[in-house]
Amino acid sequence: MEKSLRSFSGLPVLMAGRRIGRVAQASLCEDLRRLEGVWIDAGLCPSRFISAESIEVLGEVSVTVDAPGQRRKLREKALFRRVVSTDGVRLGAVVDAVVDTVTFQVCGLIVSTGIWDDLARGRRMIRRFAPSPDGGVIADLQPGEEDHNEERHD
Repeated sequence: MEKSLRSFSGLPVLMAGRRIGRVAQASLCEDLRRLEGVWIDAGLCPSRFISAESIEVLGEVSVTVDAPGQRRKLREKALFRRVVSTDGVRLGAVVDAVVDTVTFQVCGLIVSTGIWDDLARGRRMIRRFAPSPDGGVIADLQPGEEDHNEERHD
């Protein structure tokens, strides 16, 4: 099953049957191919990072882990990256990603082309991509994909 990173925010995190916090943010690896882990907010305690290796289940209503994680600050720039096509045309910016909840592999990136385009046509899902050396993303659009936007993702 595929699920967007933003949909993980706020889910309770359980370890050994007890709630240890809520998901504050999910993060991808630098190559954007796999879920790196989640940051949890545990109330008065500082934020903690739980790596993907410690995540047992990414469920519909909770996240189950087998380790409490390490104390770390949240990343300032979680996912936002510029996206260009292979021929250099600017497509927009990554605002979310879709992850397979079993393998933790990224199935696609959700790209915004601007607030007005998002409202009028929805956001675009890009399934074939690679990180660029300058920190952005290069999207390999398939024929016909240039004019097709996926339904709007919240």
